[in-house]
Amino acid sequence: MPIEVNSVSYVYAKGTPFETSALRNVSLTVENGEFVGIMGHTGCGKSTLIQLIDGLMRPTEGKILLDGEDINSKGYDRYKLRRKLGIVFQYPEYQLFETTVERDVAFGLKHLGLSKAEVTDRARWALETVGFDFGKVRGLSPMGLSGGEKRRAAIAGVLAVKPEVLIFDEPVAGLDPLGRDALMELTYDLNAAGTTIIMVSHNADALAEYAGRIIVLENGELIEDGAARQILSDVRKLREKQLGISQPTLIAEMMRERGVDIGHDVIRYNELISRVVLLVNGGVQK
Repeated sequence: MPIEVNSVSYVYAKGTPFETSALRNVSLTVENGEFVGIMGHTGCGKSTLIQLIDGLMRPTEGKILLDGEDINSKGYDRYKLRRKLGIVFQYPEYQLFETTVERDVAFGLKHLGLSKAEVTDRARWALETVGFDFGKVRGLSPMGLSGGEKRRAAIAGVLAVKPEVLIFDEPVAGLDPLGRDALMELTYDLNAAGTTIIMVSHNADALAEYAGRIIVLENGELIEDGAARQILSDVRKLREKQLGISQPTLIAEMMRERGVDIGHDVIRYNELISRVVLLVNGGVQK
């Protein structure tokens, strides 16, 4: 289910004194099963782009196509869009509102024509997918969960619809390292199972570990689109654009500055460790 963004621009408050251009002539395609990371400074248009892709806003110019259909055309089935695409906003736990965890997770299933048993099965599957014991949490108030648990419960509510594409806006913001790693492992597992992942994040470590492709926005324009390794290992350009650099890349650079070259393409922790082990065993030249 490819997503095509064709020459899309978006202007907030168009025709008023507060008119602001958020995106300018952005074009890209996301293929089935990709894990795409979107980077850029605050205000560069990242959140605007994913809300346009999810159909929450209409572009000022250009088109968003899903399976070749314009999602903003007259007569387009919006329920189909909601079934195919799911979006998890930054701090999704603030969206919890039902009396029990199960009811909250099942809320998005109300208009899918499912039986009561099917709704329960979907809620169970979604909660277990994000690491909960369904029997223990189904009757609890979502407000009584911890911060990390609330986030997982909110994500379960999106997963329950079983979308083919999941869009995340800063999913690890505010999480401790354990919560961050657990959430990123979840996105990896979902992607491995065939779900397309689009993730906005400032966390270079997370994107380096899991994304296969990186898109960079600057002042509303797409300035980079390529393989994650190519973009995230280019330290000079990342510094020039004041973007995040993964810790393994920084460590490899510091070693290089001290005369120990383990390569210019290290972006992940397992790569850093294997290169250092190889160095210790005499396989990498100083």
